[in-house]
Amino acid sequence: MRVLAFSLLLTVSALAAPRYNEFLYGVAYYPEHWPEKSWERDAKLMKEAGVNVVRIGEFAWYLMEPREGVFDFSLFDRAIAVMAKYGIKTILGTPTAAPPKWLTSKYPETLAVYSNGRPADDQTRRHYCYNSPVYRRLSKRIVEEMAAHFKDNPHVIGWQIDNEFNCHISECYSDSCRAAFREWLREKYQDLQSLNERWGNAFWSQWYTQWGQIDLPFPAPAYHNPALMLEFKRFISDSVRSYQRDQVEIIRKYRPNDFITHNGYFKNIDYYLMSRDLDIFAFDNYPCFNNEPRFPVGSKLTMARSFHDRFMIMEQQTGPGGQAYLLRTPRPGEMSLWAFQAIAHGADGMVHFRWRTARKGAEEYWSGVLEHDDVPRARYEEFKKEGADIGRIAKEILGSRLVSDIAVLKDFDAEWVYDYQYFTSEVNVGASFDHLFRAASEARYNIDFIGRHADFNRYKIIFGPQLILMDPDLALKIRKFVEQGGTFIMSAHSAAKDRDNGMTPHVKPILVNDLFGVEVIDFQCYQPPSRGKNAIRFEDGALVPVNVFADVLKTTKATPVAVWDQDYMKGTPAVTENRAGKGRAVYYASFFNLEAARELIRRYAAQYGLKPLMDGVPAAVEVTRRSKGRNHYYFVLNHENETVTIKPGAGYFDLLANTPAPAVLTLKPFEYKVLRRTQ
Repeated sequence: MRVLAFSLLLTVSALAAPRYNEFLYGVAYYPEHWPEKSWERDAKLMKEAGVNVVRIGEFAWYLMEPREGVFDFSLFDRAIAVMAKYGIKTILGTPTAAPPKWLTSKYPETLAVYSNGRPADDQTRRHYCYNSPVYRRLSKRIVEEMAAHFKDNPHVIGWQIDNEFNCHISECYSDSCRAAFREWLREKYQDLQSLNERWGNAFWSQWYTQWGQIDLPFPAPAYHNPALMLEFKRFISDSVRSYQRDQVEIIRKYRPNDFITHNGYFKNIDYYLMSRDLDIFAFDNYPCFNNEPRFPVGSKLTMARSFHDRFMIMEQQTGPGGQAYLLRTPRPGEMSLWAFQAIAHGADGMVHFRWRTARKGAEEYWSGVLEHDDVPRARYEEFKKEGADIGRIAKEILGSRLVSDIAVLKDFDAEWVYDYQYFTSEVNVGASFDHLFRAASEARYNIDFIGRHADFNRYKIIFGPQLILMDPDLALKIRKFVEQGGTFIMSAHSAAKDRDNGMTPHVKPILVNDLFGVEVIDFQCYQPPSRGKNAIRFEDGALVPVNVFADVLKTTKATPVAVWDQDYMKGTPAVTENRAGKGRAVYYASFFNLEAARELIRRYAAQYGLKPLMDGVPAAVEVTRRSKGRNHYYFVLNHENETVTIKPGAGYFDLLANTPAPAVLTLKPFEYKVLRRTQ
């Protein structure tokens, strides 16, 4: 198994001319579900709505290989040709997320296995094992046959690898995974002595004497070694990456000029690493999974944007959605508002899910542009208007980027540590990102989420939420960022462990305690509900409630700017600043909540003199800015079901109306504007 080889991969798209060079607007289409006589009408209606691309094929393995070794792509040849007649290109999905019944019946060893030892039921989707040698072989074969068949088709422009890795099932305990995990560890550690020492296996007499003694973390009487649990997550992520690479290599061979992507954001995958081999990352955006979608969806879009230089939407919610459950129906205007919110946060393509609602199967309640009766109604008209609006801005905004002064550092390893050692039910690393996004958005600032290998020097302020793992490279990178003029704000219980997920003899925060000018000498972990059990009082009187952790700090060089308000640490430092070079290292001795995010962004944005993107905007309205050259594009989105007035002032051009914008604008419920301003 070639898992570790991924660490040496170069970003293919960074070395070649861009393969993704057009703003795509389209839908997911399933010609295998519908009578062939309906395809022409579908394509005509799509064309009238501004569609220039469809995604097809990602669940049709049963049709492409009806019997083992027998291949038939003729239905898709005909469907692609019909779409092309109306100027619509095709993104092909490799069909490996849903293996055909003949495959799993003949080769049950290809099934994923749950921690209780039971194989996954093969009557749905995503029930395969990434590490099954048989499934690897059969997956590569169908992709090879597919790519070879379509290698000269001029109407295919891109490929989606599989569909939503780790959706539904994100851990596998098969015999194939057990063997692959041992080999993965052997490649990484080389010898058992090194592994035993780094994991601390003297504890509980867990000293391995043979590689075969190592196993996956099956249910056990007591808790597993945290080092084992972290390596298990890393192994899962590398297994996904290795599986994806099999398909990428094949497609590159036959279709070198097509773009390659994957869609979705799910557990136990390091998307910064996984996305390196893609031309563009694709996100599946379903706002109605949130009761109030504006801020949590904005946060997810910001995260999706961070994984690659470019991202698009491969599945955008169109109507109500559900399987056994049922989500609420978007109100009139919300479908397109959410599509433009994704574009506002950097999406360079918009593909809706789906064209027509399935009449049978698990997603018969997952609505498309057309409903079961095939009658174009208000949803089609909204989709058509959205297509026209995108058509007005597509060429101009393509390639523009969000530029931010504020960033939040995302470390998948650290998040996986907290997945296992969760401490209390209130601990949620992802919530910190949501809080920081919301606070920045409310204050009208762009904000980025970044991986630990990103360029820190692009930013003025970087937040480090719950960075429990620290290593010399990251410590040096933070130090240089601060010394060169940046402000780094780290939350409680950060820099507590090394990359092996073990404690060290160093003073906490390890490797950076001198930079931050503090020592963590004790801590309190407040049990739920933690709110109300303590608070942080800033020097200007602002009071922020504690969030789970309260670190007890000893200052060595730092200056306290806030103190604990209650409990045995009352009056002791709770937030400190230490000057280092031209910048500041700030230690915040609790986890970030929304109140903390608001206070810290307000405080440090003011110190840098950061200006809001736009003034005169009420709370109901979201504003982002994309930039390209001397042009800035302001996306102004009304998330409320009521009319609002904004006062951006003079000097803007309304791209959707194709006219200079007045100094005062009125936005109807769920209306959006795209305004250009040139420096």
